[in-house]
Amino acid sequence: MGTESGTLEIRYDLCTGCRACQAACAIHNEKLLWPEAARIRVIQIGPGPLDVPVYCRQCPDHPCVAACPSRVKALSFEHDSGVVKVDPVLCLRSRGANCRRCYQACPAGAINYHPVTALPLFCHLCGGRPVCVEACGTEALSYVPGSSFDSRADVRRPEKLINDLALKIFGRADVT
Repeated sequence: MGTESGTLEIRYDLCTGCRACQAACAIHNEKLLWPEAARIRVIQIGPGPLDVPVYCRQCPDHPCVAACPSRVKALSFEHDSGVVKVDPVLCLRSRGANCRRCYQACPAGAINYHPVTALPLFCHLCGGRPVCVEACGTEALSYVPGSSFDSRADVRRPEKLINDLALKIFGRADVT
């Protein structure tokens, strides 16, 4: 696996909600079909229903890293790979604390927690070959290696994404 950074991008209007991305991620990272432990998750909200993949967008200013308590600093940003890393020894959640500062700081609400270890789960882009992209039959997900796209410009909470998607598909946003 390479370490070149890049950007995971999505076309929300192409997502069918099949959750193949979520299954592939869980199998790759956990060696089990365990969707609750995936680094990407598909949230179903509203009419239709509408499905929205949610994952760490690797914001250029890393608000999750900044939110980690200064005395702990369990989160760091790895410049070579372009991903946020968690030190399981330092993370307060590994010691039973219910710290959720990284989640609260995430503009996309993308941080999920491992069902057993309770550690925050961040997309690590599979070393430059995201398995979620390979699993996506509709090509809603794509990976752009070496991209300098400011993903923060497109970061929105799932509820906002659903409203925008409902407006595009149904012509109005108040359908939930």
